Amino acid sequence: MIEKYTLRSDFADEIITLNTKQDAYEHVEKQNEHIRSNYIKVLKEDNELHKAIGEYVSIEFHDLDDHIVRENAIEAIVDNLKIMEQHLKRKPEKILIVGLGNRMITSDALGPMAANEVLVTAHLYANEKKAYLKGTRNTAILTPGVMGQTGLESMQIVKSVAQSYQPDLIIAIDALATRNIARINRVVQINNTGIQPGSGVGNHRMALNEASLHVPVIAIGVATVTSVGAILKEALDEAEIDKERVFSYLYDQKRLDLVVTPKSMDDELKQLVYIVSQSINRFIHPDFMNL
Repeated sequence: MIEKYTLRSDFADEIITLNTKQDAYEHVEKQNEHIRSNYIKVLKEDNELHKAIGEYVSIEFHDLDDHIVRENAIEAIVDNLKIMEQHLKRKPEKILIVGLGNRMITSDALGPMAANEVLVTAHLYANEKKAYLKGTRNTAILTPGVMGQTGLESMQIVKSVAQSYQPDLIIAIDALATRNIARINRVVQINNTGIQPGSGVGNHRMALNEASLHVPVIAIGVATVTSVGAILKEALDEAEIDKERVFSYLYDQKRLDLVVTPKSMDDELKQLVYIVSQSINRFIHPDFMNL
């Protein structure tokens, strides 16, 4: 039973195993004093990672309270956003920031909270001379909520706004699930393949990607939850008990996929919001933010 159960993870670098076919992807790991980065490029559509073709970068850190660590994380995120921007057909002048998630649930509030900290300029570009907006780009934000609040798919709302606003790029922010307990609130993933709202809690919704929105999408996700199955497997690996019996019981009771988050989530969310929103601000408005 343990071997057959698949632990949920939204992170490409966590899915790679020794048995994964090497011709499906390229993987490079880099590390400095403060952060560790994993660069994965998926090369084939049909791959064991079950990820779309594209680039996935995870940036991992271990001390949210250290200002130097936070600044290193921000710098790494900005650098990778710039690299992904270079792969676009042209430099985006209009950018739509989409904060996915439910602001009423702490572990799912990262998207809306981070989006609200991004400098919005779209209304100024519509009414002011561009000369007054030197150092910025035309930026709007959208926090579509979740289906339980609106009755609508997030993708439908985003697509409607995108058709009206006509951005050159969409940056989507969301909370993700990790299978590694130590990485909760400690790792950010950036990709250029889009995102599927609700995937972190097993509630898959319609994907936000270039195919569905007809606009390039860069996704920024942070690990804020893990599953009972992940916690249990880690505990059982260290315990001398009948692992199969315990695991099978919880599997039959449908409890392995219950989602949990640490009690420190409230305090750490503020730091994560700062890291993500500052990264986006410095990427979109580099000259303005350095004034």
